[in-house]
Amino acid sequence: MPSDSAGASAVVLLDSFTDSFAAHLAKTQLDAARIPCFLSNENRPYGAVLGAVRLFVRTQDVAAAQEVLHAQQAPMYAVAPEPAVPASTPRCPRCHHPDVVCRHQPQPTDNLFVKLRLWLLAPEKPQCHCFHCGLDFEMSE
Repeated sequence: MPSDSAGASAVVLLDSFTDSFAAHLAKTQLDAARIPCFLSNENRPYGAVLGAVRLFVRTQDVAAAQEVLHAQQAPMYAVAPEPAVPASTPRCPRCHHPDVVCRHQPQPTDNLFVKLRLWLLAPEKPQCHCFHCGLDFEMSE
């Protein structure tokens, strides 16, 4: 005969994961918070082809489990913000990126063609190279 407490301890699907490592990480976080949970479909021989790894919790623990898992997520950025660049730093005229090197004289590490260009042409303005877009240009004063 079912009791009224049986509905309170029903098990529900909390989340599905295509990656078993992420599923185990979530389970570990819930275990650390002392929230009972279990995984199913975790030993899949063919990966995500046979379905996702599922994380189950009791009905009364859903809100607490979601809070634990979502509190652990830090915001992620696809590209790190660029550091502040002083206004005096030269920028590429094409892409406006500050990753530019400018010079009048050849360096010992330059190849023969760069050395010849700088020696023979003897430019009055610094010769610059943008490492972001690859543009070679003269620095305007």
